[in-house]
Amino acid sequence: MNKKPELLAPAGNFEKLKVAFHYGADAVYAGLDKLSLRANADNFSREDLKAAVVYTHSIGKRIYIALNIYFTPDQSEQIIDAVKFIHEIQPDGLILSDLGTLGLAQQFAPNTPIHISTQANSMNQYAVSLYKSLGSKRIVLARELSIEHIKEIRNSVPDIQLEAFVHGAMCIAYSGRCLLSSYMTTNALGGRDGINDDVRSANKGDCSHSCRWEFVLKEKSRANENFEITEDDAGTYILSSKDICMIEHLEDLINAGVDSFKIEGRMKSILYISSIVRAYRFVLDRLFANQQPCVTDEILKELNVVSHREFSTGFFYTNPQSTANVTASIKYERNVRLAAMVIKAGKASEIKLYNKLSNSDTIDLIGNNMKTVKVLRIVMRNSFNEIVTSVNHTELITIELYDATDNLIIPEKYDILRIESGF
Repeated sequence: MNKKPELLAPAGNFEKLKVAFHYGADAVYAGLDKLSLRANADNFSREDLKAAVVYTHSIGKRIYIALNIYFTPDQSEQIIDAVKFIHEIQPDGLILSDLGTLGLAQQFAPNTPIHISTQANSMNQYAVSLYKSLGSKRIVLARELSIEHIKEIRNSVPDIQLEAFVHGAMCIAYSGRCLLSSYMTTNALGGRDGINDDVRSANKGDCSHSCRWEFVLKEKSRANENFEITEDDAGTYILSSKDICMIEHLEDLINAGVDSFKIEGRMKSILYISSIVRAYRFVLDRLFANQQPCVTDEILKELNVVSHREFSTGFFYTNPQSTANVTASIKYERNVRLAAMVIKAGKASEIKLYNKLSNSDTIDLIGNNMKTVKVLRIVMRNSFNEIVTSVNHTELITIELYDATDNLIIPEKYDILRIESGF
């Protein structure tokens, strides 16, 4: 088996970055405000991003900065200024798509490793080789490639890092190069009435997720009639792709020569990050320790605790021209909700609340290495040190946790409290 790949997690903000590392990520990717393809994520201010790089390096981890929009001439000065800033803070890599950004990075951030985003649609060994000749250190492969295609690229270009998405949302677009978002949200381009005139370009980080809408068919002379779009029994969501999940096939990706396993989701919650990262970390570590697959029912259940669409293996094994990857419905599935995160650990731990919490709730404490503890009893104290039976998400409280044998549980910082939600 090849060497163990990097586990790369999304970091929509500083808090999510710390959670990702706590649950086992080797590296994270983050975006500078308004200049990455998740402009509507929390993202980082420059001050926070600088601090995030220092924090990441202090714990021996890696951080990559996404500057992967396709920019127009009026944004040139913004891009130049951003590249200069990235050079100043010295992350472990700069993720970009636009050849113009690549040229500016070579000029203004010559010591920062260049990663070519999946948005660049690197589909073959010749494109990968060309990007390598232009100074790139890593290619984030197009999501339309099969395992066999990746093997061919690896064999042809052995001395460049290859990164592939292993989990998360997929777009109905070519590696995310989408024109639908702009068209469907702007009156001037033929979009719906009532939507403002700002062009919401997915290629500039402002995706409207219009491929998740439920569509109907209209005929111009029958404007008041809607004709349902169907695809066999799959319903009307013909543009809504299934989520990718490769946790049962990591060995194939390793043997194909993938260096970094990427989890999608900079706009996802810390519940998503904690659950997905710890599951992949556990499986990847056990795979190398035991030299055999180890995806258990517990792991599969863990992947289902957070909101997601139906899972698939994307294009790694199937031909998209013969096997559709669309969902049967727009429904997102989940069965737990986030309650709180430990921000100061101890016998009486301080927690940050995200939802209402009651001592009658069914609660799990989760940590790294797949640590999951059923909480039998919880003692909560408010800011006046008074014992309370329930608290709202705006409150900051301390808690004592007891397990099934009524022993005190001592959590770690960034451990998560989850509540079974039943939906």
